[in-house]
Amino acid sequence: MTVQELCAKEGVNLCYFDGSGWHSPGFFNPTLNVLALDINLSIEDQKQVALHELGHKDHTPVQYELNREHCELQADRSMIHHLLEEELELMDDVKDFNYIKFMEKYKLKTIANETMVKDEYNSLIS
Repeated sequence: MTVQELCAKEGVNLCYFDGSGWHSPGFFNPTLNVLALDINLSIEDQKQVALHELGHKDHTPVQYELNREHCELQADRSMIHHLLEEELELMDDVKDFNYIKFMEKYKLKTIANETMVKDEYNSLIS
């Protein structure tokens, strides 16, 4: 699914910005219902950022302010879930899934990411 298709499915407006020197590759503005992505990112990175940012769609500003780390982890899990769904659909046999290659492909580096990949994989195949 493309970023444009993803935004249409989620009912979110999409815009691009020049993120040179900006602190983030993208953001979701719930008030305007807009997903903004850095135009300088590759198509693959735009999709990954979009999936993460849309993981914040149900977070309120108060939730984010009170527990930013928890909201970021939830957004990461949502992104991983959607990327993993697509990855598994492309496979002939989901038992051949290699989580390390998946993590390398999407530049996932933390232990929390590793745990999420394993959890989401087990959830999706069961």
